[in-house]
Amino acid sequence: MSDIDYLTLFTRLNGFRSIATINRVACDTDLARCAHDRLIAKLGDVIELMTRAIEAKRCLLGADPARAEQAAEDLYWIEAEFEHRWIGQVQPLLDHLDIDLATQEIFDPRTKRWYPLAESGPSLQEVTDHDLCGLREIIDQIAGETGVSFHARRIVYGPAVLAPSGL
Repeated sequence: MSDIDYLTLFTRLNGFRSIATINRVACDTDLARCAHDRLIAKLGDVIELMTRAIEAKRCLLGADPARAEQAAEDLYWIEAEFEHRWIGQVQPLLDHLDIDLATQEIFDPRTKRWYPLAESGPSLQEVTDHDLCGLREIIDQIAGETGVSFHARRIVYGPAVLAPSGL
């Protein structure tokens, strides 16, 4: 069995969801509201996974061996989903580009074509904390305390403009 503390993660993630919901009130752009809404929804998804994990752990402690066996299997799959989906990948809040590392190609959702990475096709650019109305600090805290990472990037067509290194 894993050493993941699902109850602590559940509590922290709920706290961050509350903070993001409160912070959304101060948003003055549709972009910032959209990023906040998506973060809140994604946190809801991972919180629901933590709820299922807590329920499975509770069943493991029960007296019924058949339920305990099913709970152990459920917990195995929950842990796998958490590690591969939520810990192993950075979750996009705004735009996302598909990159095929084997062929070194990038998919342009606008033209519905694959382009070599070397061409000046679409790229992702970080959105500033100012444009996100303070959301960057929240997603950095989430990553630091839970290991669940998010990014807020927009697709840029043509030469990419590098964001300041302070992001």
